[in-house]
Amino acid sequence: MTIPRVPLVPVLLLLFIAGRAGASPNILMIAVDDLRPMLGCYGDPRAQTPNIDALAERGLVFERAYCNYAKCGPSRLSLMTGLRPDTIQVYGHRESDVASFRERQGNAIPMSRWFRDAGYETRSFGKIDHDGWDLPEDWSAAPRPGREGEMREIVGENPPADSSRIAERHLCPVIQSPDVGDDYFFAGRMATEVSGLLKSRDREQPFFYAVGFRRPHLPFIAPKRYFEMHQPDESWLAKNPDPPKGVPFFAWFNSDGYTGMSKKVGVPMPEKMTSRDAIAFNGFEMRSYLDVPYRGAIPVSRQLELLQAYAACVSYVDAQIGRILHALEEAGEQENTIVLLWSDHGWHLGEMSAWGKMTNYEIATRVPLILSSPGGRTGKTKSLAELVDLYPTLCDLTEVEKPDHLEGESLIRTVQDGVLEEDPVLHEYVRYRGRYHGRAIRTSRYRYIHWSNRKGETELEELYDLAEDPLETTNRVADLTEVAKRLRAIRSK
Repeated sequence: MTIPRVPLVPVLLLLFIAGRAGASPNILMIAVDDLRPMLGCYGDPRAQTPNIDALAERGLVFERAYCNYAKCGPSRLSLMTGLRPDTIQVYGHRESDVASFRERQGNAIPMSRWFRDAGYETRSFGKIDHDGWDLPEDWSAAPRPGREGEMREIVGENPPADSSRIAERHLCPVIQSPDVGDDYFFAGRMATEVSGLLKSRDREQPFFYAVGFRRPHLPFIAPKRYFEMHQPDESWLAKNPDPPKGVPFFAWFNSDGYTGMSKKVGVPMPEKMTSRDAIAFNGFEMRSYLDVPYRGAIPVSRQLELLQAYAACVSYVDAQIGRILHALEEAGEQENTIVLLWSDHGWHLGEMSAWGKMTNYEIATRVPLILSSPGGRTGKTKSLAELVDLYPTLCDLTEVEKPDHLEGESLIRTVQDGVLEEDPVLHEYVRYRGRYHGRAIRTSRYRYIHWSNRKGETELEELYDLAEDPLETTNRVADLTEVAKRLRAIRSK
């Protein structure tokens, strides 16, 4: 009998994979700040994102994934601890609130420390926890958040050669496109560092590397060549530039946290706000930078430049993600690494008169979520998912025991078996430091939002039929009373 000859390289590859099969999978967690699903793999071709799209090809794309709070700090704290914002009770960025939470919930071990104690080398690069909230004792090595490098970007036509600086936001241009290389900015230097670490690390211990990109956070800054990749036209403009009908301003006004800044620049917001005033000041996080009107209409030409700048930042980050993923492949770790990409919340680009995050609507709460795991499913899923679900999911994928405090639900059945989960998504937002508290529920078809005051009394109910009104243009709570009653009961549990 003739024995067929088998090429040597495939045999060695099989032996290598077999040798790695029993090893705990690594985790590469990639976070991108302020990123809405403006990606090719989500059917939005405006920003060029070939590397994220390539990751999506070999992973599972969650088309209906949502944050639990549309603000950086509370969202990230919820994700990293596996607790819901209502439990954490941190709704802004005051460090005293975070300290109070940690004192009250000392048993809420963040995933970084949990995986470290389970035998992983856990490292943090860039923005994972919110600025200043990271604790060295939660990681195997001190975090490298990079805020001093990344948020202090350039101002002026002749930036210094060795560093970058930014003025206070009201003195800083909202858009900057210097003709520099990728590593001029922190994101590029971080990608270089992480890539080198992946290629040189000791492979005996599994790793959990969390890499957080700050762009496309304001100000919109990226090397010039990424701006040249995008030429927006009016088809890029928001299709729903007006606030929802039948809704008072506090539900959609995302600038209540910037009243102090508006005074500082000499354009104070009225104490008794009208809907017209709210539209004029909406998006003040962005308006507080230079070269955007502090109030009133933003010219179409400027809107197109802002859209170009946002897309440029997304493409710049995509390129850095590509470098890291290429290094992972070169290191021979791709087949044994869980790659998870998420954003902390979405971002309005003129929708509902808003620019920025900080609303309870689809555009601010829907996030990209891509999960590539050894043996996991690929393609797209309409399973409902929340960021609070990621902690238990990573535990299940690595067979690390889950801590008792987690409030999210693992997505393991969707990832491995394709099960379509229909459990509703819960998210919330607090206005005017507790004056209005909006708690929302998002099902496969509807979004219901209940707004209460400090006494717990109902101030407003919103209901949107996303099958008929995907842009959430009209509050239907008065028409869909039975639906509202059912969702109200679920949300109040």
